[in-house]
Formats: sequence, C-alpha cells, structure tokens
Amino acid sequence: MGELKRTALRSIMAIGVMAFSLNAFGQAAMAEVVETFNAGVTMMKMNPDAAIASFEKTVSLAEQVGEEAAEIKDQALKQIPKMYWESAKNHASKKDYDGALEKLESCIKTANVVDDASLASRANSTALSILNVMGSNALSAGDYTAALDYFDQVLARESRYAKAYLGKVLVYSEMEDYDKMEEVALLGIETAKSTRDNKTAGDIQTKLRSTFLNNAQADMQNENYASAVENLTRSIEYGGASSGIWYQLGQAQQNISKWADAVKSFTSALELELGGDADKAKIYFEMARSYQELSDVQNACANYKKAMYGEFAEAAKYQIETVLKCGN
Repeated sequence: MGELKRTALRSIMAIGVMAFSLNAFGQAAMAEVVETFNAGVTMMKMNPDAAIASFEKTVSLAEQVGEEAAEIKDQALKQIPKMYWESAKNHASKKDYDGALEKLESCIKTANVVDDASLASRANSTALSILNVMGSNALSAGDYTAALDYFDQVLARESRYAKAYLGKVLVYSEMEDYDKMEEVALLGIETAKSTRDNKTAGDIQTKLRSTFLNNAQADMQNENYASAVENLTRSIEYGGASSGIWYQLGQAQQNISKWADAVKSFTSALELELGGDADKAKIYFEMARSYQELSDVQNACANYKKAMYGEFAEAAKYQIETVLKCGN
C-alpha cells in the first residue's frame, strides 16, 4: 500500500515538473487521476468495494488523460483484482456465498487482464470450495436437486475435484438411487486416486460399503435374502470384508439354497476370525450344515466336531451322533 502511495506521489511530482507544458484542463485532469487513485489506496483496508470503484474511476480518468497517466492506470488495474479478492473474503466470512462467488468471478476476470495467474488460480480454487460447501448445505437441507447442481458446477469448472464426487455420492445415497451412487463413486475414486487425494477416495469407498451393508441388514430383516446377498457382496468388494460380514453372506446364501457359495463364505469368515474356538463354533456349525445339504457327510461331520463349543455344543453333538452318525 505504501508503494502505491509513493507511486501516486511520484506521479504528482511529475505533474509539477511538467506543469508549464500543460494547459489548465490537463493539469486539472491529471490531478483528479492522482486524487482518485489515492482515495482508492486509503479505502483498500476499510472498504474494498469502495476501493474498486475508486480504482475503476482512476482507470477511466487515466485513459482520458493519456500517456502521462499510464503508470497510475497500470497501478490501479493491478489493485482491482486484489480488492475483489478481499471483498470476496468479506462476503464468505458472513456466509454470503452467492456474493462471494460474484466477487471471485470478477477477481478471476480482472486478474487475467493484468496477468496475475497466481491470484486467478487462488480465486478459482476458493470458488470451487464455496460451491462444494453450498452443495453440502443443500444436501443437509434435503434439497437434493440444488445439491447436485452445485456439485455439478464444481465439476464443470474442475473435473478433478474429487470432493464434489463424494458430495454426489452422498446425495444419491439419500435419494436411494444406489446404481447411480455406485456409478458416480467409481468415477470419484478414480479421480481421487489420480490426484493423490487418498482421504476422499477412502471416504467414498467407506460410504459405498456402509451403504450396501446397511441395505443388506435391512434385507435380512425383511427376509429378502437374494437382495441381501447382492448388497453384502458389493459391500465386501468395497473393502467391507470381515469375519462377521462373510458370516452374514453365508447365512443369506443358505436361505436361497446356495450351499456351495455358503461354504466359500464361511471359509472366508473363518480365515478372518481372530477369536478362539468358541467364537469360531457358530461358523463351523453353519459350514457343517451347508456341507450336509450338499450331501458331503465327511466334511459335515468334520465341521460339526469343530463346532462343539459353547451354545453350539449340544446341537453339534446331536447331528454327529443321531443324524449323521459320524464315526470317530
């Protein structure tokens, strides 16, 4: 700011040197350029919008004066995008996001005029963040159409902005459009990984697997086992593999008579089970039951024997001694 004032003062001194060669109109016009510029400098901190108006007037007056005012004109032009940036920050701090976006657009436009690529880039990044926040706010308010529009605006400006994909995933989840959710999520994960945004990639993946798991649990309660199998499988695909989920998948497969698939799921459950024999007993018991349905008596007997712990001990013993008559 001090430099701007010094520039203006140098311009004033230049006017003094050239005073004898200027006519009265020229002197008055140049003095007004300097005065208007200095007024803008004074208002830069207190009132960026007023400073913008003053610097814009400086440019207009300087163009009327001509070459003599060229230096002040250039200085005024350079300050205008900076003042739009400051004004945008003021609007954003008051959560006036529409106002902030308007100022940021003007900042980008005027920064490009004076070749301030750094400020233009910073303003564009901030605009992306604000649009993303507006999308999240619309999502929280239940306005899914508006939320999608904001996130799409982000992606139209910057297709590699992975957080906007996460926002759309959350919207489609709330809308229960799970196919669209998965489609957008896959794009989001790919984009996030390509930009090394591992956190957003992880957040998208977490949302996918938790959504499919929740849907599967609802399916199980409603005895919609075929859908439960599909949702559990998709949850596992997105990193949801655990002993408990593989066990649930095996149970769902049993309920639609997919006995061989159930055996594979229970095998995976056993591989991930970190507990002792009592914790594994229920898995061995269901594994044995699946083999039993497949008429594989040998494997059924072997697994019932491994299931003879805790609450499953009596039932396993009955199958071994009475039903299958397993040998030693």
